[in-house]
Amino acid sequence: MAIKLLSVAPAQNELIDKAIMLGNRYTKTLGLLKPPAYTKAAEDGGLLVAVEADQVIGYALFGLPKRSAHIRLAHLCVAEEQRGRSIARQLVEEIKKRYPQRLGIKAKCRRDYELSDMWTSLGFVPHGEIQGRGRDGEILDGWWLDLGHPHLFTEVESDALLVVAVDHGVFADLRGLAYTTDVEESRALEAGWMTDLVELAYTPQLVHEIRDIADTTERQHQRAALPGLRQLTPAPEAVTERTAELLSATKKSLPDLPDDGALRRCAHYVAETSCAGLRVLATRNPLLSRLADVAWEVARVRVVSPATVTLHVDELRQAQVYRPADLMGTDFRSM
Repeated sequence: MAIKLLSVAPAQNELIDKAIMLGNRYTKTLGLLKPPAYTKAAEDGGLLVAVEADQVIGYALFGLPKRSAHIRLAHLCVAEEQRGRSIARQLVEEIKKRYPQRLGIKAKCRRDYELSDMWTSLGFVPHGEIQGRGRDGEILDGWWLDLGHPHLFTEVESDALLVVAVDHGVFADLRGLAYTTDVEESRALEAGWMTDLVELAYTPQLVHEIRDIADTTERQHQRAALPGLRQLTPAPEAVTERTAELLSATKKSLPDLPDDGALRRCAHYVAETSCAGLRVLATRNPLLSRLADVAWEVARVRVVSPATVTLHVDELRQAQVYRPADLMGTDFRSM
């Protein structure tokens, strides 16, 4: 039987009660919401349920702030026995479809719940953190799903000769608290004479890796430094497709590399760089460097060391690395 996604009206008490019963099963992670909160959400158009065989097997409870252009996701709940059927994804996609005029969806989740893989799989990107109000002083991660609307900076072009995406290793060299002699290669990218030649940029994968830093001081320090680089937001669907192409090609060209999380993160950097319209990715990661040939063949991205960027800016520019005209008609946005 097909799953139906229904927007609950205030008078549909049975559906509201079933959503409450489902939510009460997971109060340890969702927190306890009193029944009036569900009714109020229904009144405001913010209660969406997934129904199968007259049973509510999942729901999304969200707010539509009048003074803000985003959607505030309070609960995203799927019955444990129904997980693995993409119900959460269907709920999120339905919200996007129903409110396309909103800029994006915000959510918060405790770090110690270790649900970053879930949020990432749904297309969300880490978006700051705050300390919770609970007695244990838990940290809440913010998550953001961009709905792809143009904004003030969409058409802003770089004044630099070359825009280069960097991975987290290079970013940590530039903005991290730790200092070793190894970081000098990366820091040369920001030498005074390079200012007008190169602008550095980051993609969502870098933000995910910052979010995963265990040390709170280091994590917050690096997150605060992100505005110093250009933010790239490629279309998630295009990134997923390009990542699959890269991994398939890697399996054929480099069969000795294990298909693990490290390899997928590297492929994601290349895919995001490509889908954002850039052609150069700087890294000191040996594994990512091994993907250089595949990255060029599949995605036309040059994976190079920071030193290569510093020494060969003109040659890289000749490859028409950053051409805003190429981005016309795509979902790419830069900030």
